[in-house]
Amino acid sequence: MRVLPILPLPILPLPILLLLAPASQAQALQPPVIPACISSPFGMRRAIGPHAPAALHNGVDLPAPAGALVHAAADGTVLRIKRQGLGGVTVHLGHPGGTTTLYAHLGNLVPAIAEGRRSVRAGEPLGHVARTGVTYGTHLFFAVLRGTEAVDPEPLLGVPRCSR
Repeated sequence: MRVLPILPLPILPLPILLLLAPASQAQALQPPVIPACISSPFGMRRAIGPHAPAALHNGVDLPAPAGALVHAAADGTVLRIKRQGLGGVTVHLGHPGGTTTLYAHLGNLVPAIAEGRRSVRAGEPLGHVARTGVTYGTHLFFAVLRGTEAVDPEPLLGVPRCSR
């Protein structure tokens, strides 16, 4: 009988392990702004102005003051930084297993990201909240994609809805 050596498994940070877990298991991401609450949830919403028609809101809005730091929700790689019409300055981070997190309505990027750094750790600053794109108040739009499918970030973030 041939005996194969047992190789150690790599130790991954908790947020990455959770992103790789099957959808039926509990999952978590770090909130990208602190303090965090959800002012506009994922899902169909009514028109809220001439530039925001009734449609699927494929992420969540997290209110924050202008200039607040936006942090990576999990370890990842910067896939894209661009100015999108509705989203303004937007950062896309890629994570293991085909998951992407999207951060929109940024005003500027932290110098390391602006100068080309591509690898980020969970909690590391990406940029600052501003009113770029179409907004009705300062906030971060945060979305999670698995492949090309948008998934509700609310249960992954574990933050409450904002009180009215």
